[in-house]
Amino acid sequence: MLKTRGDVFISIRSRDLISTSIGDNNNSGRFNLFENIIANENEILSVQLVSATIPNSFYNLSNNNNNNTIKFKEGSSNYVILTIPSGSYDILELSIQLKTLLEAQSVIFGNSYIYSFSYDEINNLLTISNSGNDAMFDFTDPSTCRRFLGFTSSIQEITTSNGIISDRAVDITDTRNSIFVRLPNLSNNKTIESSSGKFSNIIAQIPVVLSRNTFFTFEPPATYKCELSQKQINSIDILITYQNETNHVNFERADWEINLIVSFHTAPPEVINSRRKEIGIQQELYNRVNDYHINKNKTIEEQQELNKYFKEGLKQIETN
Repeated sequence: MLKTRGDVFISIRSRDLISTSIGDNNNSGRFNLFENIIANENEILSVQLVSATIPNSFYNLSNNNNNNTIKFKEGSSNYVILTIPSGSYDILELSIQLKTLLEAQSVIFGNSYIYSFSYDEINNLLTISNSGNDAMFDFTDPSTCRRFLGFTSSIQEITTSNGIISDRAVDITDTRNSIFVRLPNLSNNKTIESSSGKFSNIIAQIPVVLSRNTFFTFEPPATYKCELSQKQINSIDILITYQNETNHVNFERADWEINLIVSFHTAPPEVINSRRKEIGIQQELYNRVNDYHINKNKTIEEQQELNKYFKEGLKQIETN
């Protein structure tokens, strides 16, 4: 696409936005432009994310992510669901936390088993065992931390000293290895995401750098130019999620920054013809509405003249 004029560079800081976040997630907001960006009839707009500074402040395990529980039982006891404190864990830290929780619950069960976690870094697998060779884990529960521990959705039972060994790779990202920047109020029909197969408001996918509690910079070697359907931008809504649009990133109040470029390009003939057609339809609707009001006003005037005629006629009759 050929550019018709210079770009507009927009630098956005989360702290400056009108917040639209749920609670303190700090993952969405609105930026109202002081002056609207408007394309001419022969232009189309495009937008691209050219850089971003993102805090790795979000937890990999939390209630917000719906992945912070473990469901288990010992012997003939009933299943219990233990809640793991939200945080940003590696596999060893999570193992220590789980050992504490499981052993405390084992005391309540009346068994006082000692739990052991052994992580095989070479094969990226985890082994869980206990001193009673007796436990059952329900990894089918939707809020379980099973992916962290390397288990598929299944029931796993400890019956021997070998314990249970993860049957998939340990994944401390819980598949949340990227975040997605979305522009919900800027419409386009050029982006499709696999979760729905439908057109999407995603403008960029940003890989998550695993250095927690730090800031990382995203500067793609090649940016994606998203062609917009609209001719005018009055405001920019920004939403940062994981791949599932309803799964919002919780930045724990930390601030982020993104930089956008809005460009003007020559509109292809089919777009110009479509706009002319839309203008023609709008003009026709306007003419019809205008004719209706003219006819309505004309009818009112005729009614008023008729009423006046009858009033004058009645006065003459009363006078005679």
